[in-house]
Amino acid sequence: MKRIAIAALAAATVFMFASCNNDKGAQAAQNVPSYQGVQAEIDPETGKVYDFGGMEVTVYDWWTNPDAPANSKSEEDQRAFRKWLMDTYNFKIVQKDLAGWGDHPKEVANLIMSGTKDNIVFIIDGRSAISGLQNDFWYDLGKIKNVNWNKAKWNKGIMDRLRSGNSFYTFNTGKTEPREGVIFNKRILEENGYDPDYPYDLQKQGKWTWDTFEEMCRKITRDTNNDGVIDQYAMASFYTCFGIAAAYSNGGAKVKMQNGKFVDAIGDENSMEAWNWMYKMFQNYQLPQGDAQWDYWQTAFVNGEVAFCVMQEYICQPNGTLSQMKDDWGWVCFPLGPKSDGKYFTIGDSTMWALPNIYDDATANKIMKIVDFYTDDVPGYDDPDSWKTVSYLQGFRDDRALDETCALMVANAPERLDTIIPDYSGEYMVNMIAHGWMTPQEAYESEKAEIQSKLDAVNK
Repeated sequence: MKRIAIAALAAATVFMFASCNNDKGAQAAQNVPSYQGVQAEIDPETGKVYDFGGMEVTVYDWWTNPDAPANSKSEEDQRAFRKWLMDTYNFKIVQKDLAGWGDHPKEVANLIMSGTKDNIVFIIDGRSAISGLQNDFWYDLGKIKNVNWNKAKWNKGIMDRLRSGNSFYTFNTGKTEPREGVIFNKRILEENGYDPDYPYDLQKQGKWTWDTFEEMCRKITRDTNNDGVIDQYAMASFYTCFGIAAAYSNGGAKVKMQNGKFVDAIGDENSMEAWNWMYKMFQNYQLPQGDAQWDYWQTAFVNGEVAFCVMQEYICQPNGTLSQMKDDWGWVCFPLGPKSDGKYFTIGDSTMWALPNIYDDATANKIMKIVDFYTDDVPGYDDPDSWKTVSYLQGFRDDRALDETCALMVANAPERLDTIIPDYSGEYMVNMIAHGWMTPQEAYESEKAEIQSKLDAVNK
C-alpha cells in the first residue's frame, strides 16, 4: 500500500510522531528514502526512519526454497522491493521450509521447546493452531502496539480464527483463496433448454438459490429412453465439499465460536436443514458411485456425464483436472439457502502466521514490525483487483468466473473452525448422508458425543 508524504502522515495517519515539533518533522520528511513512490516509515519513538540494527528474522513454512530463482516478473519485483525494505530499515528476513508438510507440526513444537534464541515466525495450519494455543506456544498479538491491524492487507477472518476479546494469535494477509463452489457444464445446460450462462445470470440477479439449483437438477435428471432407468443425472459432487458448503449457505457450520468457546453447530436448526437438503439432493440427483473409485464424481464431470459438480477451486487451476475437459464449463458460488444472509461466499481454510510466545514484549514488537514491512504490497501491485492476476486463478474458461464469481468469493470468505480442532473431522456424518446410509439426524446422533468430547478438550 503506497504511503503518502510524511508531512501528510503527521496530520492524518497513525504513523504521526507527536513528539516531534513541526520543524523536526519537516526536516525528517526531506531526508526520508522512498521506493517508487512509497516513502519510508518513521519510528514514532525516535522521529527517524525505523532502524532494527541488523535484526534477523526467519519465517518458517513447509514449501519455500529461498534459493530458488524468481519464476515471474511479479516475484522479481517483490524481491527487489523487499531488498529495499531490508536495506532501508536495517533488517534481514528470510522465508524457508522448516520441514515437509507431514513433519511441520512436530518440528514447530520442537523448535519452540528447544529454547531457541532466534527470531522466528511460523506459518501453520489447523494441526498446530489449537494445540499450540493449549501449550502457550503463541504470542498474544493484541499486545503488539506498533502494527496497524486495521490496514486493508490483513485478513480479518484469519485474525478472528483464534480470538478471544482483544487477544488474537494468528494473522495473514491478502484475499482468501476461493474454495468451495459449483462447476457447471455449458453443453449439458444448453441441451436441456438453458442458456449456457444461466447460473451466472441467476447469481448476478441474486436468484442462485437452493430452489433454483434444485429446479435445474430436477429437469436435467431424467430417463432419456423411457426404460424406467435414470440415464442422465444432474450432478456428481464431492460430498465433503457439498456438505460444508450447504451448511454455510444456510447460516450453519460444523463448529462455531460463542463467548470464546468452540461449540458444536452440526445439530443446530440451520445446519440440520442443510443436511436434510443435502440428503434429498444426493438421493435424487447425484450420479451413483456403483463400483467406481471414490473420486468417480470427478471423472464423470470431466467426461461430460453430468451438469454440475460441487468441488473446490483448485481443480479449475491451469494444471488442474478441468484443464483436460473438452466441454466448456463455468464456475459459480454455492447457491444460497433459505436462512442465508443473502451474500454469496466461499469458505476459507487458510494457513495462518503465528509468533512464538518466547519473546519479551519489546522483541515481539520488533519482529512483528519487520513482518509488517515484509508483507506490504509491492508498488505497482497494490491495485484492488491485483488478486485477479495470481497464477492459480488463470485456468477459467470465461471472464465471468473471475470477475463475478471469484470477486464474490474473496469478498465473503468465512474461515472454517472445525478444521483447526485436533482430531476433529465430521466427515463420517456427511459420508453417511451422501450415501443414504443414515438420515442426517441419525448420523449426527451417532457421533455427537465424540464431537463434544473433542470440543471439550480444546475448551479447557
